[in-house]
Amino acid sequence: MALLKLSHLKDKYNLTISKIAHVGAHKGQEVDEYLTVFPNVKINLFEPQTNLFNYLKEKFEDKNNINLYNFALGSINDSSNMFISDNEGQSSSFFKPKLHLVEHPEVKFHEDNTNFQIKVLDELGISNIDFLNIDTQGFEMEVLKGSTKILSEDVKYMILEINKKELYEGCPLVTDIDRFLNKYGFIRTDTHYWMDSHSWGDAFYIKRDLISSKRLLFSIFKNKLYSIEPLYRSLIFIRNIIWKIRNKTS
Repeated sequence: MALLKLSHLKDKYNLTISKIAHVGAHKGQEVDEYLTVFPNVKINLFEPQTNLFNYLKEKFEDKNNINLYNFALGSINDSSNMFISDNEGQSSSFFKPKLHLVEHPEVKFHEDNTNFQIKVLDELGISNIDFLNIDTQGFEMEVLKGSTKILSEDVKYMILEINKKELYEGCPLVTDIDRFLNKYGFIRTDTHYWMDSHSWGDAFYIKRDLISSKRLLFSIFKNKLYSIEPLYRSLIFIRNIIWKIRNKTS
């Protein structure tokens, strides 16, 4: 489920995208937006769950600019069981669910001992990926660790699902992702949390040299500010009051 709109980000940052890798494609919900915003873009979709991969094959069988891969991406070539969710696999993860069971008790999981294949993106020979979208339910850091070559050489923009709480056992938090990507010249500029629960959401990262120094400094300040939990809650509360007042007067 996309919380950040690519069309808005394109206008805000003057994005130019020619090739996309979407890791954890699920049912390809974002593809229509990709093709609307960038009609000539080439798209690579990665989805390890066989039922979802078969859905993608049928949905995009006539699209020559979309490549499908029935495996996961990670830091090493491997295989692993998965914890499969009953919400059409949307919350499935290689990590055991933890606070996800509390935050979303309506979603149930079962362990599937099928050996789901995991490969390293840097070793696949897919060149010139300038936009990376990773939605892997806590496995994002492993995908990034297997993508350091393209992070250094090709990728300009990313959207990642991020966590402020340990929704899955051992999953990285947004501050961990920030520190890792900072080493490759990325800064988080936009963050949208699910219904202001601020336990998980989507984040947009961009290479630092592609934005103005003013926006860069503002992003650094905002990320520091929002990392202070009580302050973040207060700012969200104030923002929601302002929105309600505006809606009543409009």
